[in-house]
Amino acid sequence: MAEMPHILVAPLDWGLGHATRCIPLVRGLLAAGARVTLAAEGAQAALLSAEFPQLPMLRLPGYGIRFSRWCNLTTILAQIPRLQRHIATEHRWLQAQQALHHFDAIISDNRYGLWTRSCPSILLTHQLQPAMPHGLGWAQATARRQFYKWIERFDACWVPDVADDTHNLSGQLGHPAEMPAIPVHYIGPLSRLELPPKPPLKKYELMMLLSGPEPQRTLLERKLLAQAAATEGTHLLVGGLPATPQAQVAVPTNVVAVPHLAPAMLTQMMLASNYVLSRGGYSTLMDMTKLGCRGILVPTPGQTEQHYLARRWQAQGQALAFGQRRLRLPLALAAAQQHAYLPLQLAAAPPLQPWLQAWVQGMAKAPH
Repeated sequence: MAEMPHILVAPLDWGLGHATRCIPLVRGLLAAGARVTLAAEGAQAALLSAEFPQLPMLRLPGYGIRFSRWCNLTTILAQIPRLQRHIATEHRWLQAQQALHHFDAIISDNRYGLWTRSCPSILLTHQLQPAMPHGLGWAQATARRQFYKWIERFDACWVPDVADDTHNLSGQLGHPAEMPAIPVHYIGPLSRLELPPKPPLKKYELMMLLSGPEPQRTLLERKLLAQAAATEGTHLLVGGLPATPQAQVAVPTNVVAVPHLAPAMLTQMMLASNYVLSRGGYSTLMDMTKLGCRGILVPTPGQTEQHYLARRWQAQGQALAFGQRRLRLPLALAAAQQHAYLPLQLAAAPPLQPWLQAWVQGMAKAPH
């Protein structure tokens, strides 16, 4: 019998979205017979270990990105040299781990240093080109060339979206005018959530689903809790903190606050809410698409990708978008209640499991 391949899966530590979208991929790899090792730390490691307690977890330090209170784009640009050092460090980390574990393939979710010439290295990303800030569209081609220098170190790129240029989730981010010079496979949206046979009854007017790096996660939490008392109905706030106790903050009587929800309960509560307020992160949008949620999007300040996706979803009628600084929750909720939400026109996604099965079987080693 052939020896099944040993695969390393490692998500970026930028919020929980990269870890959550790896869950259906890991499930698929295990169903195909592969051996899987995970690599992460902190909240991402806690989330993945709770989902896959039987899998080994290697400690892989995160990038430690933090957003300032005000000038977030400037903060990110100032951290680029630090990011480049982290990319070089994680590449050396992988080389050392490869010498110990002899992985047959690497799947890196947006970690640009996790590539090696000793086995197939796959980059999982929905962002083949960066979303440029307002007024810097002229620099798009230059930024894309820099991105491709990082992407083309890998053997292939897997995009969690459909290949259709129009009816897709990621828009220009995942469907650029010029593609990288490595194979790009559109593997379909990845969501860890599963629709139940029978949807629950509506229980909450609004679910507030928090995520993303600090301090912006906490700043949004405080703003929502301060304004929620002025809204009608009962609301649910999910802190997005699987590994950290939620800070003691004043919670209005019409809000139920929990630090984290396991996937099955998260699905039930999203379906039991009339509206879901969240960041504009791609993984959250994949979950909302699968469940058919009516969204209120508040992009992380300075995170241009989220602003692009939020504007795109609002333009297509699938969500309402509000800036965090000027957000007024009573007005946003009232606008959502009057908004005619349109269903997403998404092209059919290819079946993931047969393709993943063939990929794993193609790496299986013949018995000695």
